[in-house]
Amino acid sequence: MSTPRLRLAPAERRQQIIDAAGRLYADRPYDAVSTAELADAAGVARGLINHYFGDKRELFLEVMRESIMMPERALPDYDGKSIQERARLTMDWILDAATTYGQAWVAASGAANLHGSSDLQAVVDAADDRAARLVLDALGLPDTPHLRARLRPMAALTKAVCREWLQRATLTRTEALDLLTDSVLLFIRKEPSVTGDES
Repeated sequence: MSTPRLRLAPAERRQQIIDAAGRLYADRPYDAVSTAELADAAGVARGLINHYFGDKRELFLEVMRESIMMPERALPDYDGKSIQERARLTMDWILDAATTYGQAWVAASGAANLHGSSDLQAVVDAADDRAARLVLDALGLPDTPHLRARLRPMAALTKAVCREWLQRATLTRTEALDLLTDSVLLFIRKEPSVTGDES
C-alpha cells in the first residue's frame, strides 16, 4: 500500500522537486540521473516533472540557476571604508555565503563548467553577470559595461578557489580570502578613477 502524497501548493511542489533534484545533481552528473530517479527522490509521479518543467533538461537548468546564483543576503556595512577594505569585506561575505549556501553551490558551479551546451552556458553567464553587478555595488563602483566585463571572470576564479577550500581542503579560509581580495583589486586596477592609479 503506497503512502498518500501530501498536498502542496504548486509553488511548494515545484520547489520540492527542485530541491530533490539538486541533491541528486550535487553527487552525479546530469546524464547519470534519470527522470524516474528525479521523481522518486521528490516523492512525485513522473508526470509532475513534465508538468512543472516541461522535461528533465529544464529541471536541471532550474537547479543550476538556483545553485550558482549568489544568494540574496544583506551586504556588510561599508560606511567610511576604503576600496581595499570594501574588497576584503565583500570577498569575506562571499566566502560566508559559500559556506552557508553549502557544498551544493560549489559542486553545481563545478558541474556547470563541465557542460558546455548553450542553454547551460546562458545560465552560467547570467549568474556571473549578476555576481559582477553585486561586487560593483559592494565596492561602490559604477555599473559600467567595461567594469562588469573586467569582473565577470572573477566568478570562475571564485568558484575554483571555493572548491580548493571547501572540497579539496588545499587552501585555508584565510588563504582563500587573501587570494580573492588581491584578485578583485587586480581585476579593477586598470581603472584610474577606481584606485587612483594612473599606470
